[in-house]
Amino acid sequence: MSKEFCTLHLEEDLSISAESWCIECQTFLCLQCEKDHKRNRASKRHPIISIVEYKQLPALILESSNWCDSHDKKYDFFCHFHDTAGCVTCIKDQHKECRDLSPLEDVTKGIKSSATVEKVKNELQNLNDDVIKITSYLDSRLISLQKQKVQMVEEIQCTRKSVNNHLDKIEKRILDDLDTELFKIKSKLEKMLNELKSKKTKLDSLHNDFTKMMEFATNLQTYNALRQIAKITGEESSNIDNLKGKYELKDLHVKVEIVEALRSVEKNITAFGKIIVKTVPFNLQLKSLKELQINVLLPLKPKLISTLNISGVGQCKIHGCLILPQENFLFVDRSNKRILLFSQDGTFKRTVITFVDSPSDVCYIEDDIVAITFPEARLIHLVDTEKNRIKNTINIKGYGYGIESDGEKLFVRISNQDSFIVLDLEGNILRRIQIPGDCITRFTIIENNIICTNWDTSEILSYDMNGNLLWKYRHDEIRKPIGIAKDTSGNIYLSCQDSDKVVVLSSTDRSSFTFLSNSDGLNKPFSLHIDQQRSLLLVANEKDGKAFVYHIPK
Repeated sequence: MSKEFCTLHLEEDLSISAESWCIECQTFLCLQCEKDHKRNRASKRHPIISIVEYKQLPALILESSNWCDSHDKKYDFFCHFHDTAGCVTCIKDQHKECRDLSPLEDVTKGIKSSATVEKVKNELQNLNDDVIKITSYLDSRLISLQKQKVQMVEEIQCTRKSVNNHLDKIEKRILDDLDTELFKIKSKLEKMLNELKSKKTKLDSLHNDFTKMMEFATNLQTYNALRQIAKITGEESSNIDNLKGKYELKDLHVKVEIVEALRSVEKNITAFGKIIVKTVPFNLQLKSLKELQINVLLPLKPKLISTLNISGVGQCKIHGCLILPQENFLFVDRSNKRILLFSQDGTFKRTVITFVDSPSDVCYIEDDIVAITFPEARLIHLVDTEKNRIKNTINIKGYGYGIESDGEKLFVRISNQDSFIVLDLEGNILRRIQIPGDCITRFTIIENNIICTNWDTSEILSYDMNGNLLWKYRHDEIRKPIGIAKDTSGNIYLSCQDSDKVVVLSSTDRSSFTFLSNSDGLNKPFSLHIDQQRSLLLVANEKDGKAFVYHIPK
């Protein structure tokens, strides 16, 4: 075993045996340097392990550096566009035009407690379980194959007794054929068994590396290691999946067909029979995925575009907002029964229309047409925002709150009927989806699933179009969520009234982080909307007349 020397003393051409390793600085330390390291204000909280523990670290950790190879400086930021870490010099050399830069500490913070860690851990275990299952299956096939051989040999020998010595040669020929075919099958099965045992050894090693990583690696090392493990497990998962169609995993039924003429006309028999192998498709249920998608939800860096002062047109209560294609902003003022139009620079343009009833939510349909719900009146108005008039009115016979549209259909939450309805633009009900919850009022649709907020239980819930619950999510930062919207990546943005925050939730691995908070001006935020094409987020406080437009990094 090679001996390690103190990194700091090697820089002075002194070879002093190292006793420990600083995980953060990635340097070897002798006893004295370790004491100095612990006393130094900048490094006293760095994790330090013994040389024995260091030598047990897996290669995927040791090969992941905290330092920039190009500039010999510590990584301190992460570029979302290039998906890579960098040092301060890298910004000047390689990231001058990059806008989506985040402090590395913010990016890797909480990585070990993220859902991604559990996902990779579970997939490693699933792969291991699959290899064990297939190995056991192949072992049983070998035993079954041997039993089939015994049965066929007995049949062959029993038949042979009824014929004369002339059949000795062809008996030997059929037995040889049998052994040859079975040998081929057995060889293939044993070859696959050996390959799977090799994979098992590799997965055991990777699983052990994973445990070491969780115990000793830095956040960045963990982040990089997770990506590497995900790549390996993805490849192995694909390999395991590809085994399904392999010849070796098909259920073999080998039998011998005795020539019928053998029993009557012995002199004309030239063959004892032939070996026939019938296969049944592989039907073991495996756990592992074809490809493990690692999508760590990294904290995004919001960029404020503008602040809108809606209260300039009087006290209001904003329950809905919308970014129009013409780059105007539309607000639903529930208390004053009106919708307000602002330009992109925050200038008030006009009151589009004042209603008889109190509006709730709004969605864009096409051209200048928007749809607005009126819960107490049990109506939906289709409004032409350019001509300032109601184009059509739909009676929905229920308290309609949240509303969405794909340009051809309307999706509406009817809270007093515990349901969602799907209508055409003429108001004909195409479908009704029963989903209970009086306090479910707002929703969005992602990949044909309904994602909705329950402001009473502070839960985010996902249902399929048949009303089956797929998952639900709660977090301490998500308190009284109401507004909900999605970006192009499928991330879910939530306006949380009681925590004064906008929280971003990944719909794939259900990890979340705070995007905006009270320090950004949020005060009981109620509604929000995302313009996916321009990556803009509009979020409006309910009562203080403030709204904010942010650019969302892609």
